[in-house]
Amino acid sequence: MGLLSRAVLIGVSAAVLAAPAALATPVTGTPETGAEQPQSDVKERIAKYKKRVEQIEADLKDAVQAVEAAGNKAEAQKAKAAAEKVKAAADTLDKELQAFLDSPDLKEHQDRIAVGQVMHRAQEAIKAADAAITKAQKKIDDDQPTPPVPAADIAVEPQSAGRGGIVAIVVFCPEGKVSNFASDALNIVAESRYEDGPITAIGAIVKEDAAPGKHSVTASCDSQKLTASFTVTADAPVQSKPPTSDDVRRKSVVKPKGKIETGGGATALQTV
Repeated sequence: MGLLSRAVLIGVSAAVLAAPAALATPVTGTPETGAEQPQSDVKERIAKYKKRVEQIEADLKDAVQAVEAAGNKAEAQKAKAAAEKVKAAADTLDKELQAFLDSPDLKEHQDRIAVGQVMHRAQEAIKAADAAITKAQKKIDDDQPTPPVPAADIAVEPQSAGRGGIVAIVVFCPEGKVSNFASDALNIVAESRYEDGPITAIGAIVKEDAAPGKHSVTASCDSQKLTASFTVTADAPVQSKPPTSDDVRRKSVVKPKGKIETGGGATALQTV
């Protein structure tokens, strides 16, 4: 054996004899610094990563809501910037986690699983932020965000009638099916039902024994219950022929109301 090899062996043997406790204790280290890192520090680092991804998810939720609510170009641009900030934070975290997985610090199987789970959450946040950015950009490009869906509404025409008189119940239902017409003071004539897009109307005859005064009529727009009021007058009862769908159609039409009446953009029922 050469002198150099023998000298190396002697040096290694001396180091082992001088520091047996250090070799017996498992440690971890980072490739960048070579410093050894206790397992407790690894756990703490994972916990910090979890807090970061939780904050990213919270910021993402706010950004997505801002994009959805954006009603003009300026709001869409602000929402897009928030989504881009979230994406950048998630992308940075994803890269850090990938480097952590590749480092010798991460030895325990459960720790690697925990890091992988955080990484998955960061990657999902990147995807969701991308989708929000795309949607915000579309609103910016169009500069005409989709208006909110008008509220469902119900009306009775005329708003007062004597016993035996005919009224039309008109429902504006932008999404869903209209059903469950009912009133304690009306006999609903099912055969008179009239539909035109979001408008459904039906005729009814005021009951001969209906008490004079205020009464209500209800209907459903999908799962939403709608209520309107009308008045039964004290006039002498009359005899009326059951209304037809044409009779009902002539009594109802839908027109958009102005901003002063509704606060802007809503569609409500009017009758003619």
